[in-house]
Amino acid sequence: MGAVYTEKIRILIVEDEAIVAEDLELAVTNIGYEVVGRAVSADAAVDKAVKLKPDLILMDIVLRGKKNGIDASREIKEKVDIPVIFLTAYSDVGLIDKAKSTEPYAYLVKPFQERQLLASIETALHKSGVEKQLEESEEWLAITLMSIGDAVIATDGAGCVKFMNHVAERLTGWKQEDAAGNPLTEVFKIINGETGEEIENPVTTILRDGVVVDLADQTMLMAKGGAKIPIDDSFAPIKNDKGGIIGTVLAFRDVTERRRAEDERDHLVKELEAKNSEMERFTYTVSHDLRSPLTTIQGFASVLRMDLEKGETEKVKKNLKYIENGIIKMARLLNDTLELSRIGRVANPSEDVPFGELVSEALEQTSEQIKSGGVEISVSENFPAVYVDRIKIIEVLVNLIENSINYMGDEPHPRIDIGYRTGDDETAFFVRDDGLGIDPGSHEKVFELFYKLDRGTKGTGAGLAIVKRIIEMHEGRIWIESVKGEGCAVCFTLPITSEQAINVKRRE
Repeated sequence: MGAVYTEKIRILIVEDEAIVAEDLELAVTNIGYEVVGRAVSADAAVDKAVKLKPDLILMDIVLRGKKNGIDASREIKEKVDIPVIFLTAYSDVGLIDKAKSTEPYAYLVKPFQERQLLASIETALHKSGVEKQLEESEEWLAITLMSIGDAVIATDGAGCVKFMNHVAERLTGWKQEDAAGNPLTEVFKIINGETGEEIENPVTTILRDGVVVDLADQTMLMAKGGAKIPIDDSFAPIKNDKGGIIGTVLAFRDVTERRRAEDERDHLVKELEAKNSEMERFTYTVSHDLRSPLTTIQGFASVLRMDLEKGETEKVKKNLKYIENGIIKMARLLNDTLELSRIGRVANPSEDVPFGELVSEALEQTSEQIKSGGVEISVSENFPAVYVDRIKIIEVLVNLIENSINYMGDEPHPRIDIGYRTGDDETAFFVRDDGLGIDPGSHEKVFELFYKLDRGTKGTGAGLAIVKRIIEMHEGRIWIESVKGEGCAVCFTLPITSEQAINVKRRE
């Protein structure tokens, strides 16, 4: 067996009996090894082991002085990694048990034969070489796993944590030294991101069936500190060279940014679908509503030609008036269409402004209509401030006030209330009237472009479509609260602060 080594093996002998040491050195030399030194005490053995760094130490357990060979071996093990073979003239069980704590490579009971010495040395050297190779492999593997960008956790065959890299420590909130030996289910807790319910950890299934498991898309890691982290992961069994399952390995990564990008993509897709749907309705509506005044103009233009040929001046004036009205209606339709298309593309900077100021300005702009309609106005006090495009929100209020006046009907004592209410973590503003009201089946339709409950009322029917677009531009929502014949309230939300506006955009 000695022929395996290309260089002479260097051995340190620690023996306080001079004759025994001489015999031992002779035996070691005879079997082809080199003795690099001898020591007679524990302290000397430690010094020479550190300085000479032999390949192996033959250590007598019983030495002169306060320290024995076991003490020397323990100190050497702390400073340098050198295999030790204990030599003893005793086979005392208690002494052997103490020696075990230093993890010696072999025991030789004096007296021993040269072939026993050779076998012990060769066995110790082989075992030491295998262990060093294993340590180097484990160190290489640990360094590799520590260097990769994904989080990695490995378990033993019982499902307890054996290894975590730095990424896994950061995401789980556990340190390697704290997690080691704990069940994976304690360290790696996962929940369903949609329902919040805990997901059964698949480690038991993997250890039993030896299959690779990928977790669901909405899986979230519950970190030690309580943070919820979206993750993408997979479990796999660790098998030995005979195919036996000896553990599991889990690789996972934080996919917060990817999920956010996916959510943003889904939001944009839905927004695009909504805009395409709106564009279809818009195209149809515009073509339909613009055709009406064009038909009027075309019809009366033909009649006008005949009246001119006949010289009927009064009829000419009357027909011209119809044509003018058709042109005015078309101009209004085109202006409202342009206004709707500009919302979102042309905007003023948002600012913190008391909502009451916006109400006052809107009431001032509609004062003539309010006065001529004999409408009583009631305005709440202590409105909160809002973070909005001032000009656009005044336009919203003007549209809602005018709409309420137009649909007041024959109410003898018309009244409009402008106020707000809080609840469900949001503030809802409203413009409420005691007019004709709106049937629930039309609550969504009234926000469509050019839709009018009564074709005989003033305006083009674009007002509420414009209002809805402005509110949505502010990340708010708008809805109708009304039943036919019992008045109508148009309610909407707005960001109360600039911070709230930013948070809403982040959530979306």
